[in-house]
Amino acid sequence: MMYRKITLATIVASFIFTLVLPAVTFARHTSYSEVNTSSLGSKIVKEFPIPILFGLEYEEIRSDFGDPRGGGTRQHEGQDLFGLRGTPIVSPTKAVVSAVGSGESAGNFVYTANPGGETFRYMHLDTIADIKRGDKLAIGDFIGTVGDTGNAVGTTPHLHFEIRKDGKPLDPYTRLEDEFTFKEKISFLDDVIENSDDEGDMIDFLVDTYSAELQQALNLDYPLPRTLQKALAKAGVVSNASLQSKLDALIASIPKLLQNDLQLGSQGTEVALLQIYLSYTLKTEAGTALRSSGATGYFGPVTESAVRSYQQVEKLEVTGVFDAETRHHQP
Repeated sequence: MMYRKITLATIVASFIFTLVLPAVTFARHTSYSEVNTSSLGSKIVKEFPIPILFGLEYEEIRSDFGDPRGGGTRQHEGQDLFGLRGTPIVSPTKAVVSAVGSGESAGNFVYTANPGGETFRYMHLDTIADIKRGDKLAIGDFIGTVGDTGNAVGTTPHLHFEIRKDGKPLDPYTRLEDEFTFKEKISFLDDVIENSDDEGDMIDFLVDTYSAELQQALNLDYPLPRTLQKALAKAGVVSNASLQSKLDALIASIPKLLQNDLQLGSQGTEVALLQIYLSYTLKTEAGTALRSSGATGYFGPVTESAVRSYQQVEKLEVTGVFDAETRHHQP
């Protein structure tokens, strides 16, 4: 009889423990009050940029807050933001990390305490940044990457983004305002790379997936992390200014490659190279005419006129013949 009582008590206690512990554990990990939020202030941030860094434009977002889920048994309590797996997600406001973990439904997740007593939830992450509970986040600090973990396995990779106030879900769509500026996005990459779980993988992903954006940053002379610059150079992604400099140097070397005097009636590769050189460097009407004709490889009247114009500009003897003196002249 005593054995049965102990067993029954154990079963009841175990049942209660099973019901209560997850709720207690959940509250402990997500409670806004348990992290120091004094730096956040009491004013809610009413509008903020899309937290996905690249590949998603505001016009592509469709509001899905309140949509039926689970066959109509529940409502969607957030906003799904779609992006390529591995794309960085950053904090759109200053925040404090309140929970980091993984759950059966949420998958890899990060919860943050945000200004005005709100909580932002980032779910289904592929990877989580090197952050921990209590860490302060500035705007643009790395949170994790787009994924399909938890109950989103097998779906299109996306960020399930929630906003809660006093436990009540709020519609994120009405709060999103366009994107971060391009310059801001590029400035966030230092933190993204530094706090990735694998820096090399993140650099490879960015170079392989967003090379056009990174080349644009190079063209605009925006500073990039040194490790990322090296990876871009190795992949042949360089700024237009760098390409232009290489092209200028290549064009300038053409006269030194020419071995023979070129004149009316000459033809061949050397003539074509001369035509390219003059078309590129000669900013006169004769140069414009030659550019219109193209590099034909035949030294006709148009090319002769361009040579004369070049000799005149460079204060050489005007002969119309691209001779040794003209070839060896340094503009």
